[in-house]
Amino acid sequence: MYAAYERSRSDHGLHYRFIESVSLFGCNEGYIPWLLGRSIKPQQNEPFRWHLDVHEALSKEDMKNRALIIDLKPNNVRMSLSLYEIADVWGVSDSGWTPIMFRLRGLFVEHDPEGIDDDDFIRQDDEIDEPIFSMLYLNGSVREGKLIGRWTAPRASPTNSALLWPQTLEYFAGEARRFYQA
Repeated sequence: MYAAYERSRSDHGLHYRFIESVSLFGCNEGYIPWLLGRSIKPQQNEPFRWHLDVHEALSKEDMKNRALIIDLKPNNVRMSLSLYEIADVWGVSDSGWTPIMFRLRGLFVEHDPEGIDDDDFIRQDDEIDEPIFSMLYLNGSVREGKLIGRWTAPRASPTNSALLWPQTLEYFAGEARRFYQA
């Protein structure tokens, strides 16, 4: 599940209040292709490496206090709460596809949901686990300054995406560099 929350800073920390369920993907309603499309130059073509600072991109669209949140376990019988704020998105659009990488802020990572209202909560800075990275791919790209394709992600499954904390991501990146430098 993906949602838009109002985010504001108070004396008690960051306050998150649910606004609505949203789509992150899809060329018609997805926040990511919509925000990316607002920043593409008219002659931009594949391969196209891009980055969205989500807070900055939303602020440019008069949504300064909005945050995009992923509930990784929306159908869980609430044995644990797993809410992540999307901070950044990087992508490489090429050959009709776009692999993307998220930088996430773990608001609740496998957290006991007892006594927590996930529609209205406050998190202290030291309670937020970050950075966390995740990768997946989208069916879509950029040609002649326009988004092409559907910009959809694969159907939800346990193998679509993995959460990678910095040490794990560094290990994989180091191994990839070692492989290509040999």
